[in-house]
Amino acid sequence: MSMFLSQSNMSNLDVDPEKIKLASIHFDAMNATLRTALKGCQTKCIPDEYAEADLNKGETVCIDRCVAKFMKASRIVGGYAQSIRLDTNNLVVYEDIKRNYCSSPDPDSKY
Repeated sequence: MSMFLSQSNMSNLDVDPEKIKLASIHFDAMNATLRTALKGCQTKCIPDEYAEADLNKGETVCIDRCVAKFMKASRIVGGYAQSIRLDTNNLVVYEDIKRNYCSSPDPDSKY
């Protein structure tokens, strides 16, 4: 039996609540980034009225470039956050950001 499937190996592991909280923050940040990229790039690159079932070459290139810009910006912001050692103790505005950008999307909203 694999050590990854054995429950006895898992019972001895300690879970650090601080690491769980940081992982949750990281997940929320990536989720917000990808959701924002999806909304922004879809609005920018894909017309509201579809002529074909698949994206054409211009739409595909636009989406690729748009997502690449979002990911580059995300890496820059993430690098800055790491450089100032941003953690859960000094992340005062995290809950506000989470509430505004990570909530379920409004179906009536265009953005």
